[in-house]
Order: sequence, then C-alpha cells, then structure tokens
Amino acid sequence: MKILFQSRDVVAVHKPSGWLSVPSIQGKKDPRPVAGLSLREQVGSVYPVHRLDFEVEGILLFALHPKAQKILHKIWEEKSVKKIYFAKTSLQSFTHWPEKVAGLVLEEINPGQCGLWESLIVQGKRRSFVAEHGQKSLTQYELQQRSQSGCLWRLSPLTGRRHQLRLELSRHGFPIWGDKLYGSSVEYGMNKIGLVAAEIHFEQNYNLGLPKSISIGWDQTL
Repeated sequence: MKILFQSRDVVAVHKPSGWLSVPSIQGKKDPRPVAGLSLREQVGSVYPVHRLDFEVEGILLFALHPKAQKILHKIWEEKSVKKIYFAKTSLQSFTHWPEKVAGLVLEEINPGQCGLWESLIVQGKRRSFVAEHGQKSLTQYELQQRSQSGCLWRLSPLTGRRHQLRLELSRHGFPIWGDKLYGSSVEYGMNKIGLVAAEIHFEQNYNLGLPKSISIGWDQTL
C-alpha cells in the first residue's frame, strides 16, 4: 500500500480496491486485507478518520495519534474538506432499477451538465435506499465525458452517507461499472468497481501539517 503523504500527525495512503479500510466485525476470521492493519505494520499505531468501500480504491486518511483524529473528525463534520471522486458508468438506462424500489429519477443528463443531487438515504443491511425518513444526502456532479461504451463523472459528496455516490448514479440511470449491488451488468474485475477517491482538498493545515491537496493518478479513459 503506497503512502501518499505523511506528517507527524497524519498519514494518507492509496487504498487498493479489494481492501477493507478497517477490520470488519468478523475480526481475524475475515481473510480480506485491511488497510489500517497493513499501515500499522509500516508506521505504528494509526487511528481511522474516514472509510472507503471495500470495492473502491483511492485516498484514505489516518491520524497518528488520538488528538489528530479528534481534529480530523471535526474537519469532516464541518465539511471543511473537499473530496473528489471519478466514476465510470454505463450509458443512461433505467432497466436495471427494480419496479418495486422507490427513488428512480427519470432525468436526461448530457455531457458538460453539472448540478447538485439531493435525496434522503436510509442505510440497509447490504445497500442503501431512498426513503422519506432517510438522512439528507448532497452530491455535486458533473458528467465529463460520454462515449459508446459509457460515461465518466466527477463527483463531490457534501455529506457522508453509506454508498451515497453508488446509489445516486444508479437511481439516475448510470450504474457504476462492476457495481452489481446497484444494478451494473458490466464486468470490471475482481472485488472492484469503477469508482476512485482521487483527490482531497483542505481549507487549511489545521496545525497538522496538512498539504493543500492530495491526489492520485487514475486511468480516466472509457
């Protein structure tokens, strides 16, 4: 696992797809690799700040001591960090969405179009849903490219709901490549989907030695 940035307070890594961010509830019985445990072998004790889904690759941040973790949690809660994701999806279609499941949005979206998606999301056992009693979810989106094979998106979640980006794209007719949980029929490799946490931008360094931004390269060709 590649370390992208490290100060005395914070370390950022490039988590591969097919890795857990932190141990699952099964603990040592779960054979899947864990980013936090691997990193602990490299730098010592680490404290999680946020998580990425098992199937998602990208930038993952850990604190190196409890005080830094507390500050970083506050930064996340106050939305003082901007996260940028890129996604590869199928062309717009609504055939994947079950008739009995609420939340489908029949809106045509074209290249260059950007805006804000707002919904109320409920976390289920395996996936998330849209419902009137859900928590508010906000997502900035831009459809950057469209080809015969699919679409490329730039996304910024303004809230941190579980599977927020995966659900929003699916309900607007664009399931992420490889994301069978949300209706994709595209094969995209073992334990991975076409979604990457590519950039993190900080408003200031918060006395943690943070850079203005951290980013990774990613194949954006469709």
